[in-house]
Amino acid sequence: MTRFSPAFVAGGSLVASALSCALLSPSVAAERPPALARNAFQTASGLVTTAATVRERNGRLVTNLGERDFVVEEDGHPQALARFASERTPLSVAIAIDTSDSVRGERLQATRAAVQRFIDTALRPEDEVALVSFNHAAEVIASWTLDRTRLRASLDALASGGSTALYDAALKTLSLFTARSLQRAAMIIVSDGADSASHTTPTLLRKQLTGTDLFLYWIAVDRVDARPATRVNPYTLAAIAAQGNGYSEVIHNTGDLGAALARVADELDHQYTLAYKPTTPANGRFHSLRVKVPSRNYVVRARQGILR
Repeated sequence: MTRFSPAFVAGGSLVASALSCALLSPSVAAERPPALARNAFQTASGLVTTAATVRERNGRLVTNLGERDFVVEEDGHPQALARFASERTPLSVAIAIDTSDSVRGERLQATRAAVQRFIDTALRPEDEVALVSFNHAAEVIASWTLDRTRLRASLDALASGGSTALYDAALKTLSLFTARSLQRAAMIIVSDGADSASHTTPTLLRKQLTGTDLFLYWIAVDRVDARPATRVNPYTLAAIAAQGNGYSEVIHNTGDLGAALARVADELDHQYTLAYKPTTPANGRFHSLRVKVPSRNYVVRARQGILR
């Protein structure tokens, strides 16, 4: 496998809304976590929040840092932290799964099993999940839910066929986060081969990711015996994932998907959460944001800006 993870990547503004949860029907709201407005790191009080992943230069996760180790800057100016957490907090996780014609038979079975195992063992009962399947079109097969039985049924119903619209699927999945309930968020894309049907361009997708506070993990299966036209472009996927605060990983066999998802879970289990109240008033403009650990030569990935 090959992991692509630039040293510092982009981030952005909180897109979750407590209002969207308030408008849900009682039957849907019953299976959702508490609304974001009740979350300790919500932004209604004027706080700006970010999760942060810290790694050594060799890639090892750094998990023993405290509040005093971090410096957060907005537009180059240090900000005083109002909240800090090093323990795991609940997650909203959306998973997009390639079901194009190249993912058929045993490949689809292996993909389904790996995603199911990730949901069952890597996520916690309080983590909400949404599922998207895609070939030449993307379909939300499970909206945000805590119901693991519902998620299993959605995975069991997956069928393969059609071409591959990777970037359209990513954009569709990104749109789900406007209705999430939890502060911390991750988007996982499991794809097979190159894009062959998207209307969305990588440039447009990166633009849409500017300002996001979620972490994007793109796991791409690139078979060494595939035709050149169907091979993955790792640099394009790396650039998109970096814009979404995460990383891409290229594997060569669907059987390696479980291990790749476990690496994503390990990172999500060891993120820090930081919040500050800006020293300048909101003006409707984009403000750069940088999270640093100045006393160490660490790689920090966090949101890199906010529109406020």
